[in-house]
Amino acid sequence: MNRRRAFTLLEIIVALALMGSVLVASLLAFSRHRQQLSMAEKRLEATRIADRLVHELSAQQGGLPIASRGAVAGKGDWVWQTSLIGSTVLATVEMQVVRFEIVELGAAPTPLVTVDLVKPAGVP
Repeated sequence: MNRRRAFTLLEIIVALALMGSVLVASLLAFSRHRQQLSMAEKRLEATRIADRLVHELSAQQGGLPIASRGAVAGKGDWVWQTSLIGSTVLATVEMQVVRFEIVELGAAPTPLVTVDLVKPAGVP
């Protein structure tokens, strides 16, 4: 008598559970990858905008403002802000360290780019 080997119900259930686990893990990994890619693109764009804004603000009379905040054009939920971090003396010249940030507002504000700049303390 010739017996054919067939899968049992238990083997099929185990195989389906393994395939389901692999599928769920793959979808979660893909979702996390998309989130990281989106954040990287935002940070790259924020870096370009920060470079432009720092040059524009520094070129104005009085230079880069301290303790200021403003909206980023074209980005409704992004703001730029500056704050005084500290001061130091460099070769007998007092310098201020100013932090420039672009922040994405939302439930939890997220800094997209942060740049620390040094400017002479006597310059307004």
